[in-house]
Amino acid sequence: MDDLVCDVDASFEGLPCMALIERGGLIVARNALTRRMTGFFAASGLEGSTAPRVSDVLLGWYELSEPERRVRFDCLVIRRHGAPMPAYAAAQAAMYRGEACRLVLLVEQSVPGVGEDRESTLVEDVLDATPEASVMTHGSRVLHVNREFTRLFGYSAAECVGEELVDLVVPEGRLHEREMILHTLRQNGRVAMETRRRTRSGEEVDVCVLIAKVRLGSRASGMLVTYRDIRQQKLEEARLKHTARHDVLTGLPNRSLFLEQVGLTLARLRRRPDRRFAVVFMDLDGFKQVNDTLGHAAGDKLLLVVADRLTRCLRPQDTVSRFGGDEFALLLDESGSESEVAAVAARIQAEIQQLIFIDGAEAWVRASMGIAIAVPVYEAAEEIMLHADSAMYAAKTSGGGRHVTYQWK
Repeated sequence: MDDLVCDVDASFEGLPCMALIERGGLIVARNALTRRMTGFFAASGLEGSTAPRVSDVLLGWYELSEPERRVRFDCLVIRRHGAPMPAYAAAQAAMYRGEACRLVLLVEQSVPGVGEDRESTLVEDVLDATPEASVMTHGSRVLHVNREFTRLFGYSAAECVGEELVDLVVPEGRLHEREMILHTLRQNGRVAMETRRRTRSGEEVDVCVLIAKVRLGSRASGMLVTYRDIRQQKLEEARLKHTARHDVLTGLPNRSLFLEQVGLTLARLRRRPDRRFAVVFMDLDGFKQVNDTLGHAAGDKLLLVVADRLTRCLRPQDTVSRFGGDEFALLLDESGSESEVAAVAARIQAEIQQLIFIDGAEAWVRASMGIAIAVPVYEAAEEIMLHADSAMYAAKTSGGGRHVTYQWK
């Protein structure tokens, strides 16, 4: 590889090693051995817009700052079929068809586990045996993907080799992660993170990504990237979070979530005293009789009907919650005056006391409701609920089936 020539017109085609002619970053000629070894490049010329970029064919292409200087470097030669081929490369200024260019000579090298001339390599065997989607890169370009990667992301191996890994799987909204990953790799040599990645179809999937730097030769380096599909884990986490904050029977927010929502609304009230809201605490009159006569299963069905009627009576910005048993709470956001809140309560009571049929049997309940109009002096959600509960108890002890508004003394 030291016998580089100045004029390669006559000797180029018959060189005993792979050879390329590069001009302006493009491959303008290649010899017969290059065509055979790579499976690329038809016999026709490469001039014009059809000429490929040398950096797309040689991973690790050494950009010369001084074009006339001879340089040696390691690279990977992309092949149409099979893994990239590790090669020793030498480049030197030359003349081709009377024009200045660079002659690039390539000799296949043996890097343990990468690109060996057999059906598979050690690296490929190990990656394919890994149950998680894995990629080996040269720099940032894909060298090998395992079967699980093709299953998870929908690409064939041929579509991946030689491509920028970022272009294959990173959504546009996640491109900012690249600098963070590179910084962490420089600092620690590895990265572990939960994020989202894009499949060939454009779907984004939740994954846990593990990235580690690897050596591929004397000067070549890359990354081993592993993706663990955590979609089911995320769904289970979401289910558990929903269960912890919602009533199991009705699916409505539970006491904890309701008080949190009231607290947030109260904080907003302190900033905007003109935006009033009200809390209503409700207990069903006659529910125990339904349970005793028709059974607990019928009682559960009645609660579902009540939850549905409450939801239909409220606006999208309002919140209905089941506190447990036959107790419900309502948050009426931007509720208006006391008379407007009372009108809403009356409409809800009229809806609740309509006859309910459960498995052919008649059931009838009424609602006792206590109303607390929020004012900026309230310091906590529990304080508002205490006043609404006190008003509801007054409604119940005065005959039930009515609503009472808490009055400050």
